[in-house]
Amino acid sequence: MEEYIYEPSEDSYFMLNCLEKLLEKKKLKKALEIGTGSGVIAFKIADKVEKVLATDINPYAIKIAEKKRKILGIKNIEFKESNLFEKVNEKFDLIFFNPPYLPGKEDVVWSGGEKGQEIIENFLNQVRKYLKKDGIAMILLSSFNEVKKLKEKYMLKKFQEKKLWFETLYCYILK
Repeated sequence: MEEYIYEPSEDSYFMLNCLEKLLEKKKLKKALEIGTGSGVIAFKIADKVEKVLATDINPYAIKIAEKKRKILGIKNIEFKESNLFEKVNEKFDLIFFNPPYLPGKEDVVWSGGEKGQEIIENFLNQVRKYLKKDGIAMILLSSFNEVKKLKEKYMLKKFQEKKLWFETLYCYILK
């Protein structure tokens, strides 16, 4: 798995669209991306914020994203290997996560745990500690998740949804 990076797909581009709409309405300075993968979202929003910290559990993903950052000459993104918030030591105006959300026991980049949402719940249990007072967290969820349960437990507010032929994607925010 180490040399495999999640390729941007429908969910990545949907999350990017949600973030762009959010950043049109609200000026946010410091952003944290959890699970950056290829870095595609961090690269696309870098010109809309002052600083981006982009983390991933996969050291290979960080290495490749850092190489691309240098080639593109983008100065306001820092890439760091981290399991969720493990190596994050500051607070942010915006935190976003396109998590692995499909059910599965195998250790693969799309598996969110046996039920598909263990990683999501771990993120949601910690995220408020890393948000500034008026900060916003955005997470992508799927109809494969127990969306209603997550929405109620963590007081999530639906920002946008997108129906695909095999699933529905949701961007939820948490303040």
